[in-house]
Amino acid sequence: MRLSKTSLLALFFVLCGLAQADPVLVTGKPARIDFLRQVLSQRGWKHFPPNDLRPGDSWKAPDGGQVINLDWTPPPPAVAALSDHPEEVDRRGLLFSGGLTPHRTIRFQYYHLGSLRGDAPCLQLFVTNHGTESARLYLRAAAGPPSLDYFSTGHGNNVAWLEAERVEQGEFLELAAGETRIIFRQDMPTEMVVSGTLGLTQTQGPLLQFGLLASPDPDEPPSLNNLLKETDVHSRGFYPVATQHLNRSYQVGQEQETRIAVGALRQETFSGVRELRGDYGVLYDMTLELANPTEHPAKIELLFNPRGGAATGSFLIDDNIVKTPITKAMTEHPIKAWELPPGGRRTVHLKTLPEGASSYPIRLLLRDERAQR
Repeated sequence: MRLSKTSLLALFFVLCGLAQADPVLVTGKPARIDFLRQVLSQRGWKHFPPNDLRPGDSWKAPDGGQVINLDWTPPPPAVAALSDHPEEVDRRGLLFSGGLTPHRTIRFQYYHLGSLRGDAPCLQLFVTNHGTESARLYLRAAAGPPSLDYFSTGHGNNVAWLEAERVEQGEFLELAAGETRIIFRQDMPTEMVVSGTLGLTQTQGPLLQFGLLASPDPDEPPSLNNLLKETDVHSRGFYPVATQHLNRSYQVGQEQETRIAVGALRQETFSGVRELRGDYGVLYDMTLELANPTEHPAKIELLFNPRGGAATGSFLIDDNIVKTPITKAMTEHPIKAWELPPGGRRTVHLKTLPEGASSYPIRLLLRDERAQR
């Protein structure tokens, strides 16, 4: 990866802790205006860049503040983490906690139903620096809108996450020694479902601790009691496989369609306490090799096929996001199709994640349109 002079200088500041005037450091290809406004407004800025910032670009506000878009990509996630227990949140307290170590990315996803009474119920992600030196953290955040419709929340979260991944969008945060800071917050209105996905990468400093809090009001002092329900079968914990890399192929005229299972890994937490069913929070990164060895043009279809219950899907296919509606179990919905000339070949790159509220695992099917159904 080749860095511009501006990005090299800013990256030097990030890694070595020598930032001159504490510029706001972001990433994005590009860093879009709406994202920049969100990041800067949370820091109390009154002026915002008029345009997207490309990698290596910087912008200085009239009051002297500066924002720099680094040409930087975090390491791939080393582990996945999921907070879905208890799924229904009716008390204030701690839903999830864990630690961060430098250069070890965590993909953290949550899915909860709000039953917490208060003036402004919300979820808050805090990070604590217990060390004696400052630390830096890279955050990539996405969330679905709170909704009474369970499907739309999980679906909206995945669409937002795939878009953030597509443009490599995120921001750097600095924590002083001994500091605890709320780095992400989402409203959790009563009777509504909320879902979000956060990429957390520590880039410098001593070990950090993070936690997800449920609070009836963001201004109330946090309660660190651990929220658990013995009767709730939903998952909570860290899982060793954050990304499933798959290579699959389909050739026009082959005897059987190609079937790809998504959400069928069924891994356990590191402690072995609870199994992750459905692979929620796990990214499926696929390479599909398509071929038409015949003497005639052909169309190869990709279809969405839920198995155990209704489901939705979101897919990043060759840099474009494609969405499927709620699809009933044992039915099929077309996702995309490719025309191949005689003797033609095509390589397709696809990313997807199981969606909260949807029933996973599901199947993806590859076949040509003339194949037997």
